[in-house]
Amino acid sequence: MKSKFLNLKEFVLDIVLSCLMIGIGYLIMLPFAANMQLLYFLEPGLIGLVNGIVYVLMIRKCPKIGTQFIIAALYGTYMLIMGSAYAALYFYILAIVNELIVLGGGYQSKVRPAVPHILMWCLNAMGSTLNLFLFRESYVKIYMDLGMDETTAMSAVSQTAEFWCAPQNILLSLGVTAVLCVGGYLLGVKMLGKHFNPAGVV
Repeated sequence: MKSKFLNLKEFVLDIVLSCLMIGIGYLIMLPFAANMQLLYFLEPGLIGLVNGIVYVLMIRKCPKIGTQFIIAALYGTYMLIMGSAYAALYFYILAIVNELIVLGGGYQSKVRPAVPHILMWCLNAMGSTLNLFLFRESYVKIYMDLGMDETTAMSAVSQTAEFWCAPQNILLSLGVTAVLCVGGYLLGVKMLGKHFNPAGVV
């Protein structure tokens, strides 16, 4: 009887492919790091577009309980290492949510397997926005620890929040990210049938 859970080989493959996605995300992020607009509106979607190919390969090779958890939890751990504890917590929660989405035959659906991929990179797009909504005081403290007085720190955080938390910016960022993630997923499905399957990868 085929197990519903990952075996050791599949577990290792998930780890490797998840690390590959993190690496791809980091490389795509670098050119946008100095431009707030592009970082917010374009970078998460481009990561979802490219990583859609890796994601489809992963879920076709390992359509089992644990795969979605590993993807999001490893990214959360990466965020933790980078110093973003709050962002790490968001991805740890998402790891559980994404597993629940595909339980009960979700990998056999045409739509449900794409949802975790979309949520993954939409959450990546909204990390700073969520922090500013939920933990604005901690940003003020960070600026004050850098030497700013409280008034200047609050003003700096408010100016940042005006951009990251503007409803129109949130909708645009989520919309672009979701569309590009869907495109990446569909590209992965197409490549699976055209290249991966004939090559015996899957």
